[in-house]
Amino acid sequence: MNNSWTYNETDKKVGTQLSEFLPDRIFDIHAHIYRNSDLNSLEASGEKNEHAEFSVDMWKTHVTDFLNGVTPEGGLFFPFPRTKLDIEGANNYLLSQIKEEKLSRGLVVVSPDMGREKLSHLFKQPGIVGMKPYHVFSKETPTWESSLAGFLPDWQLELADAHGSIVMLHIVKSGSITDAGNIKEIREMCTRYPGMKLILAHSARSFHAPHAAEGIKKLRGIENIWFDNSAICEPESLMVILKEFGPRKLMWGSDFPVSQLRGKSVTVGDGFVWLDENFCDWKKVPFAHPVLVGIESLRALKVAAGEFGLNKADIRDIFFENAHRLLFEDKHPKNVTQELYDRAKKRIPGGTQLLSKKPELMAPGRWPAYYREARGCEVWDLDGRHYYDMVTNGIGSCLLGFSDPDVNAAVRRRINLGSMSSLNSPDEVELADLLCDIHPWAEQARFTRTGGEACAVAVRIARATTNRSLVAICGYHGWHDWYLAANLGENDALKGHLLPGLNPSGVPDQLRGTAVTFVNNDRQSFQKVIDEYGPRLAAVIMEPCRSVDPEPGFLEFVRDEAHRSGALLIFDEITIGWRLHFGGAHLHFGVSPDLAVLAKALGNGFPIGAVIGTQEAMSGGSSSFISSTYWTEGIGPAAALATVQKMGTTNVVQHIAGVGEKIKFEWARLGKKYGLPVETSGYPCLAHFSFQHEDSEKLRTVYTQMMLKRGFLAGLSIYPTMAHTDEVLSLYIQAIENVFSHIGKALKNGSVNNLLDGEVAHSGFARLTK
Repeated sequence: MNNSWTYNETDKKVGTQLSEFLPDRIFDIHAHIYRNSDLNSLEASGEKNEHAEFSVDMWKTHVTDFLNGVTPEGGLFFPFPRTKLDIEGANNYLLSQIKEEKLSRGLVVVSPDMGREKLSHLFKQPGIVGMKPYHVFSKETPTWESSLAGFLPDWQLELADAHGSIVMLHIVKSGSITDAGNIKEIREMCTRYPGMKLILAHSARSFHAPHAAEGIKKLRGIENIWFDNSAICEPESLMVILKEFGPRKLMWGSDFPVSQLRGKSVTVGDGFVWLDENFCDWKKVPFAHPVLVGIESLRALKVAAGEFGLNKADIRDIFFENAHRLLFEDKHPKNVTQELYDRAKKRIPGGTQLLSKKPELMAPGRWPAYYREARGCEVWDLDGRHYYDMVTNGIGSCLLGFSDPDVNAAVRRRINLGSMSSLNSPDEVELADLLCDIHPWAEQARFTRTGGEACAVAVRIARATTNRSLVAICGYHGWHDWYLAANLGENDALKGHLLPGLNPSGVPDQLRGTAVTFVNNDRQSFQKVIDEYGPRLAAVIMEPCRSVDPEPGFLEFVRDEAHRSGALLIFDEITIGWRLHFGGAHLHFGVSPDLAVLAKALGNGFPIGAVIGTQEAMSGGSSSFISSTYWTEGIGPAAALATVQKMGTTNVVQHIAGVGEKIKFEWARLGKKYGLPVETSGYPCLAHFSFQHEDSEKLRTVYTQMMLKRGFLAGLSIYPTMAHTDEVLSLYIQAIENVFSHIGKALKNGSVNNLLDGEVAHSGFARLTK
């Protein structure tokens, strides 16, 4: 392969198409500078002695050309590794080149037989931030099939870990990133040496795009890993990285002077080839004029960014900010997340749209209010801090895990085909059929986009069907007036009885007496409602269960008494639905209602709510005006179809029950071990623990604060998901043990206040439904 040092008309034409894509600040994370004399093999360098050296100035000149005149502010440079490389000479040349480059850094080339003292000395040189191992120095043959340990020994990783250094790794083997050995070694080295920063060159050497699709997802969960796009000329590999790791883990690299080749790497069969002048006689291809690899690589990145929907801030990250965060001290504000919440509290009444997402309920001033990315059970805040979500996982909405690929694929299809129209989405009919198939007692369905709306619709339908107004409740069913009407009156019917903290301010006084309450699992309490209001009762709405099974026969008793009074029974399955039993808890207990409400996990994070019911009970849905424009958009039904279909073919209920059981066991075990008054409760699928202590609020705040510092969003409850793997659980349990041990000692010594970092968490509303 011969480099081209001209920027021809075709280059300019194609390059112009990229001009609006490029940001104004660029940093090159992957560039080679070297002297041909240090290679000891002109043939190996691909040069015909046209240039004696490839300097920083040369890099700057030629890279600026294909960047449409934007000169990179700096680069991460390293020698060109070759079998006969004079390593000491090449590293000395690197040092001399970066000495005057204040915004550039260097990686020294290393071999397994380089002495520890020598490498330690090099790590201390100005501008050196890490090392570049390469397979040609492996003792294993052929080197193209070498293990990573063959050319990257543990002692070098130990030094990199101790110095917080970068390792630029070009993996090999025919399977590249799909090779099980490579994946195992990468995971082990990143876990064992967390201070080391690993960059997988050439997008984990994904020149064969299917390799990326198969292998990169297996690296999920590794925090000290990054990717560069150097010389990758197909967008598919880059799309995989964006999908699995997000734009904060991808960095632009030129691969200079490979960037000056004419042609591109392409996937062919089970591998890849370079289409260059050695492979193609371009004179025989009249309709194709090759451009520089650097341009082809930029074009692939532009396509991937467009397909993924990256914005300008994401593009700046890839071209500049990610490298600067990695190489230099982060000059951005250290608490962007908290600063935004401070702004929100001035601009948005209450600060958040959902009470349950108020940071003050968890750890005031410490709990991150906002997320930048969420995948599986992992979350990144606006400052780039990584957490495992061991709390509610989207307030119970993401049973399959955040950003489930199958659900996302269905949503992307709907978006690409159009998510809104003057006509209706056919998916809502298919979803109605599917839900009625899962619930044999149900014959019809109506859809909303939230659970609160769905409850309001169910109550409206029940009132229209029965021509009555009164509703009996015993749980939490949203924020609408029909529900909070139960809190009107001088005695505040709910206060101290059902849901303290739900202020009915703004609910018309005229609604007083339209909603009455009873105590769950209390036959006498419900019978009192029937005796007093039975002839006026339109519906009874309740969760079939929340934390424990209903008392034997209680659900049947409520159903029968409601029907005897001419009222309808509505089961609210918004939270417990799909968790305890596929389709809903009432199926588990064998009690069929007249109407049921579904939401949250129904769309796995996409807005969708449903009311299903018998034809007779749903008749009021036709006579009453119940209508909303955005109930007809197509994303919600598409997401729900994909979600329900996937839940129906996976062991969701069994998996989350197993996760919850293990967590409850460990809470109790570790609490006992460290002398903490821990009491567990709830179904495993909605597990909960509490500190049975007079300072319980203070203890839970300290627990949450300490878990945050260890990388976990954690509180007294967890809503397990399919994304909670054994590996995540192991990390979580280790963190709990560490935190419980500290709290246990502080409790024993009376020094809990010393652990408290800020204000004690606020209390939210109470749930007395069991």
